[in-house]
Amino acid sequence: MSRSSKGFTLVELLVVIAIIGVLVGLLLPAVQSAREAARRMSCTNNLKQIGLGLQNYHDTNGDFPPGGIWWTNSPGAANFARNRGSMLVYLLPFIEEKTLYDSLDLEQNPCYQKFPGGASVNGSPYIAGTVVSVYRCPSDPSPPRNEIVADGIQPGQLAMFSYAASKGPTRTGNNAAGSCPERAAYDAYNYSTTDNVPAGPFTRMGRVFTATMSDVEDGLSKTIFVGEVMGNCALPIQRGWAHSSNTQGMISTIYPINYDTCTQDLSKGPCAWWNNWSTEFGFKSAHPSGANFVMGDGSVHFVSETIDHWTYQRLGGRNEGEAASLP
Repeated sequence: MSRSSKGFTLVELLVVIAIIGVLVGLLLPAVQSAREAARRMSCTNNLKQIGLGLQNYHDTNGDFPPGGIWWTNSPGAANFARNRGSMLVYLLPFIEEKTLYDSLDLEQNPCYQKFPGGASVNGSPYIAGTVVSVYRCPSDPSPPRNEIVADGIQPGQLAMFSYAASKGPTRTGNNAAGSCPERAAYDAYNYSTTDNVPAGPFTRMGRVFTATMSDVEDGLSKTIFVGEVMGNCALPIQRGWAHSSNTQGMISTIYPINYDTCTQDLSKGPCAWWNNWSTEFGFKSAHPSGANFVMGDGSVHFVSETIDHWTYQRLGGRNEGEAASLP
């Protein structure tokens, strides 16, 4: 009588393992794609809330909020009183964060105000250490709080964000410590050379300019208001959502979508450095091939990084007289 074999032979076991490996290899990209689709949808919903908040702010105040109210970062300077926070501060009551807004004293610089009585949130004593979920895209790979010392504030104390107000095709500066030579070529696309009168709807010079709907002559549905950014690709984001100079009203459409400035030193050259004051101030996301934007009418669109660059500038401008439609 022959003995019946039990279990797998080594060859059979190897075949089964190989089949499982192939199936995992086939399924993993699909799972990753599904997860990214869910993250992107959540990101889109955040921008919809921001867009609605901007509309409600305008209905209440007669203009849009400032990108920032900034003058200088030095507490000892005579103009320090002009620092009164970013757009993300003024939007708080309009995205169901009124309690957080009310905890800030806007008669003072809100950037690093602390909770009264020594209170803290997740170990941070700063009000701006509160992570605002609407301000964070789940696809953003940067940590929720600052990862480096920011203006003397230790890492992990200030909550970062994933969305910034656009100044459109307005030229930017250049850091002498790491001057990007590509900036000159991109400057040819500007419609404005001064933040005092930005080509887009926002500027950090909020004491000088805040836009109204009538200032957006090219049409609200044809003008970019807010788009995606990443905290590990632009140093000022490390200052947190309340800071007056944290990229709100500083991001320009002059630079291509997803231009890589995520190197935190000069090892890849100044144009890839996150503190060059030029290419770092472009919209960028972790989504494949583009980024999400909210237009002035509150609608949200995904814009490809391959968009014609002049079309992109016309979408960024509010009144250049050459309104463009989204592709």
